[in-house]
Amino acid sequence: MMTNRFLKSNRTSIVKGKLPLAAICCLWVFVSGCNSTTDTESSDSAVVATNPYEKAKPGEETVAGIAPPKISDTLGLTDPMAKDSIKMHIAFQLAANELSNAYINKDAKIYAKYSLPAIIKANGGIAMYENKLNLVFKDPATPSYFKVLSGPLQRTKAKLDDQGYLQGWYCLLPVRMFRTEAGKTLQDVKWMGGQSLDEGKTIYFIDITNLPPEKIAQIMPDLQVVLVK
Repeated sequence: MMTNRFLKSNRTSIVKGKLPLAAICCLWVFVSGCNSTTDTESSDSAVVATNPYEKAKPGEETVAGIAPPKISDTLGLTDPMAKDSIKMHIAFQLAANELSNAYINKDAKIYAKYSLPAIIKANGGIAMYENKLNLVFKDPATPSYFKVLSGPLQRTKAKLDDQGYLQGWYCLLPVRMFRTEAGKTLQDVKWMGGQSLDEGKTIYFIDITNLPPEKIAQIMPDLQVVLVK
């Protein structure tokens, strides 16, 4: 398994006080609010309750977030890596949607599930990290958006070592955040990177917006596989 290196001294001001960058590495992505309601959400409540993505095409907006590809898309593929790429695309998109909803619902426990272990450790352990998240959730200075869409994924790629062995999977996705200001609807676009070292069993995300390459390398070294073509 690969190891990651972090600069614990990095700091950024997000709320009234200063928290380490590691504590809120992707906290800009999701802010209090709710997903917009569409006609399709109320037309088939039974389907939404069981599978909100059932009638959506990959990349379309749903009540639960951006719809991922369908597992049936792997049918007919003979290349194992191509099949795994679609499966990981699905896993990353579903995780990004859950992370978004966790922030909307102010659920620090689920939100923390997608934070790198080294980040949690750098902030005093899981209990202290969740407390910091709750402080941000409750702070009136935290921006408010009425809709946040994470994805669709732009890239999903595997990281292979020199011998061709799989080291992990990585993804890159935009995060579109909608807010109202002076009666106008504005959209902010950020970028998020994702990592899984165990083929989707655990997934971690980081905010890479405006971060220089060397900083990204310190937090998630192999994310570069999706940052370059």
